[in-house]
Amino acid sequence: MDLKTLPLLLLWTLIASLPLLSALALPSTALDLIDSPPPTHQHTQPLSKRCDNKLANPSFESGESPWLAMVTSSWTTRAVYTSAQGGHQGSNFYYGHSNSTIDSTLTISQSAINIEAGASVECAAWIASSRPGNVGSTRVEVFLDGESCGMQYLGTTGWTRVGGRLGDEAGMRVGGLGG
Repeated sequence: MDLKTLPLLLLWTLIASLPLLSALALPSTALDLIDSPPPTHQHTQPLSKRCDNKLANPSFESGESPWLAMVTSSWTTRAVYTSAQGGHQGSNFYYGHSNSTIDSTLTISQSAINIEAGASVECAAWIASSRPGNVGSTRVEVFLDGESCGMQYLGTTGWTRVGGRLGDEAGMRVGGLGG
């Protein structure tokens, strides 16, 4: 069987509203960088693996590599942190804090991800957001190869899954190159 693949680019984009804090994957022990952190997610049943994760270092357990961070506007903090309570899974999480008075964007991405042509893939991220006084919202959108997998506005919500399915089942096709 000839598999056609396309290097895919995964983008997690975080756009902050005026002039409030923004956080990507922020657990409750984020080094006391904010006043009211969201609660950590508590699993009531063991997780079962349904498929292979095509991302390298998806939970930041090996630091920031191979993720590439890109920003617009002003961010006082952007980095991978380790916490005893951890992120959604594992002990690490990516944290971003914007002090901008205008919209700001934080994008973290990976490239050279190969997915079989015509495959239907789950494209999602677990995000926690915290806002001063729980006022306003943070817009979070997840992309795969330039296609939006889903978007939500988050207040102080704890861990929220943002994203969805791309591929034949959704009427869209993850393209392939001849080869």
